[in-house]
Amino acid sequence: MPGRNLHGSWLRMKSAVLARWPRVTAADLGTLQGNREELMRVLKARYHTSYGEIEREVGEFEVREHRARNLARPALGIGPG
Repeated sequence: MPGRNLHGSWLRMKSAVLARWPRVTAADLGTLQGNREELMRVLKARYHTSYGEIEREVGEFEVREHRARNLARPALGIGPG
C-alpha cells in the first residue's frame, strides 16, 4: 500500500518503534517498511485506540526522532570563537 513514509532511516527507526510501542512485533516491522499509514494501522489493531490518538502519537514520535537525529549529527563548526 503506497503512502507517506516516516522520515529518517527505517533501519534506525525500527528499534525506536519497538521501544515506543512494545506490542508491535518484529513480523509487523517486516511489513511496515517505514510506511506511516501501515504503522498507524498496526498500532490501531494492537492498542485499540482512536485514529486521532494514534495520529498524535505517531506525529510526536516523528518529531522526537527527527530531533534525536539532528542532535546526533556532528557540529558544523559554527559557533562562538
